[in-house]
Amino acid sequence: MNEINMRTEYEFLQRWCLCAVDGSSSVLWFKRNLMDAAFRYLFLSVFVLILLSGCASTQAFKDGNALLAEGKTEQGLAKLEEAVKLDPKNIEYRIALASRRASVINRLIVSGESARREGHLSDAEKLYRQVQSLDSENVMARQGLDALSKARRHQLVLTDSESLLKKGTLPDLIEALEKLRPVFSENPGHKAALHLKARIEEQRAKLIRSETKLASVFRKPISLEFRDAPLKSVIEVIAKVSGLNFFYDKDIRPDLKATIFAKNTTIEDAMRLLLVTNQLEQKILNENSILIYPSTPQKLKDYQTLAVRSFYLTNADVKAVSNSIKTIVKSKDIVIDERLGIIIIRDTPEAIRMAERIVSLQDLSDPEVMLEVEIMEIKRSRLLELGIQWPSQLTLSPLQIGGVPLLLDDLKNITQATTQATIGSVVINARKENQNGNILANPRIRVRNKEKAKIQIGDRVPIITTTSTSTGFVSESVNYIDVGLKLEVEPNIYLDEEVAIKINLEVSNLVREVLSKSGTLSYQIGTRGANTVLRLKDGETQILAGLISDEDRTSSNKVPGLGDLPIAGRLFGGQKDDAQRSEILLSITPRIVRSIQRPDMLEAEFESGTESSIGTQTLRLGTIEPEASENQSVTSSNGALSNKVITPPIETRGNDNNTMPRNASSLTPGVDPGAIPHSVGSTGAVILAWQAPGQVRVGEQFSAVIRVNSAQALRGLPVMLGFDPQVLQVVSVQEGDFFKQNNGQSSFSQRVDPIQGKVFAALVRQTTNAHDTGINGTGNLVSVNFKAIRAGSSTRIQLLSASPEPILSSPISLPIEQLIRVVP
Repeated sequence: MNEINMRTEYEFLQRWCLCAVDGSSSVLWFKRNLMDAAFRYLFLSVFVLILLSGCASTQAFKDGNALLAEGKTEQGLAKLEEAVKLDPKNIEYRIALASRRASVINRLIVSGESARREGHLSDAEKLYRQVQSLDSENVMARQGLDALSKARRHQLVLTDSESLLKKGTLPDLIEALEKLRPVFSENPGHKAALHLKARIEEQRAKLIRSETKLASVFRKPISLEFRDAPLKSVIEVIAKVSGLNFFYDKDIRPDLKATIFAKNTTIEDAMRLLLVTNQLEQKILNENSILIYPSTPQKLKDYQTLAVRSFYLTNADVKAVSNSIKTIVKSKDIVIDERLGIIIIRDTPEAIRMAERIVSLQDLSDPEVMLEVEIMEIKRSRLLELGIQWPSQLTLSPLQIGGVPLLLDDLKNITQATTQATIGSVVINARKENQNGNILANPRIRVRNKEKAKIQIGDRVPIITTTSTSTGFVSESVNYIDVGLKLEVEPNIYLDEEVAIKINLEVSNLVREVLSKSGTLSYQIGTRGANTVLRLKDGETQILAGLISDEDRTSSNKVPGLGDLPIAGRLFGGQKDDAQRSEILLSITPRIVRSIQRPDMLEAEFESGTESSIGTQTLRLGTIEPEASENQSVTSSNGALSNKVITPPIETRGNDNNTMPRNASSLTPGVDPGAIPHSVGSTGAVILAWQAPGQVRVGEQFSAVIRVNSAQALRGLPVMLGFDPQVLQVVSVQEGDFFKQNNGQSSFSQRVDPIQGKVFAALVRQTTNAHDTGINGTGNLVSVNFKAIRAGSSTRIQLLSASPEPILSSPISLPIEQLIRVVP
């Protein structure tokens, strides 16, 4: 090669030397050869470069695959990118780079999602960042990072709510629930938040009180006794005692009066009771200020704050949920967007919270079930063909001579020599065939609750239909008929982990082809089917069988007479026996993938306010145990009897327009408690006590008497008693003899509430002259006849309220309780 190049160069130089002598022709030859040499060197350089780049790209591709196999993702993808840059037209390299990169990204995304769900937020962030280093525009990675930011924010909210839960007070629990609301709005299925909410609700149920946002002074205990006092005077007394600020709307009537007798209740409960009974409402301005206004439609529009809330539904139907909100919450300002599944509501905060509970109860994911189906078709066929098939006919025909057509006159000359005889062949049959076949299908299909699922295994047979018109135009159309196995199932999942399945099974097969006179081909199709509805437990297997097709066919070909002989008949005929049997077995097993979760009672049952005020708090009057003051003891001649006198820290009394705070006094010495053998309540001037048996049997009637010992003259004493209606039943209520002393007359009225377990009794002594100030002494006030209806632990009968008239200088310590044990 080198010698050839040297020779070529020598010739080139020789020609160059001659060009100076020969003239223009040599110059042209020199230019042409010079250009050829340049192109040759250029082509050789490009070829070498291409060869080197091809080798480099191949090596980079191999190195990239090796690095990916070793788990070095970034280095391996970088090598594959280098191979694509070196050889951009190589389709294999480009496809390998795209597929490997997509595979790595998908694996990182799945790992990141798994780490995020398990709570490993730092690991998930590293994985998402790694995805962004491979594909900066990856949408899944960006969404994952956004979800991490939201999860960290939710974690901070959960931490704050957990600290509020540890405090344990009702306002802290309410604030903790308020903090959790944005979490459930963004992620209704947050497991940690759901668990924390359940704990908060459980703690809140133990400390259930009226919801408030005022200072702690609003929950201090107070005792109020007013009769026909101006409402503003009562509120002014409460303001002086509690330090609260009250503002009045200009339309509040100045002649409103209030009558209230409340012992040891909270200022909040007393205020709500006063306002509701006078058709008033309140609006909390700050931690110690309240605005009071009339409860009229116009004032409610002026003062009630409205809020707008958007609910994003993921499972429930938007129209169904909106109808539920309209029916229960009575909200009128509702807008729905079926495309996005959004409900926008404008109402009071109480109504919106009630709508939130309704949405959480309805917006649940549909249950799903995995159906494991096994279909088996067993086919058996038996064929036996044995015997001799003799010719069934003999054909005689005259022979044509010389190809001349046969005439009728030629029939007279027919002889054995001019007649052709044709006879069939003799066939000996000895054949036996046995066929066994099993067709097995084992599909698994996942279906939602109350949705149909269809499984079809078989063929689609074409049916050609020919249509001709009066003009002679002929057209053909093809329709298809499904032949084979067709199974339709519709599950219905119940709360008790059971599944009702509606099954429709159909098995069809081609029996034979039918050819019409016009040449149209059709088919005869045989079908077997079964429809049923069954109910199975999760994981229970049910087998459906009995779809059997059994055919026995026998055909024979015999010589008449001879073929019917007992033994030799087989020599003069043949017989074919064909037996076919098929059976279909269906086995179905449901496995619940996602079941219906029954909500707990705290979610399924909640207070909804009143008919006129949806979502407002329940009107209740709570009792707070007052702080103990002095412990006084009363001693009788029969022994010592200890009695604690408990007074509330705030007590307010009033009569007509006069209001003044007073403190409780101690027991008045000198009162004989000898007639009081049981639980005692005393003011010093009046002592009340129960007199009842300590143990009774189920079905037994007994009397419980309230005994009174009063050193002060009394004109009346209304009382309220309490009992457990599940254990005791009131038979009768009778007046005692206390107000009938000295042949006096009295007025007595009573009412029994068997549902709440309350007895109301009012006793008033009727005075005959103005100088009659009442009666004192000892006697029976009220006698209640009970019947024990249920055995159990000790039950209590209580004296809940007692309002002596005239009003005493110090209140009676209530409640007064008596324990009674009910035995079988």
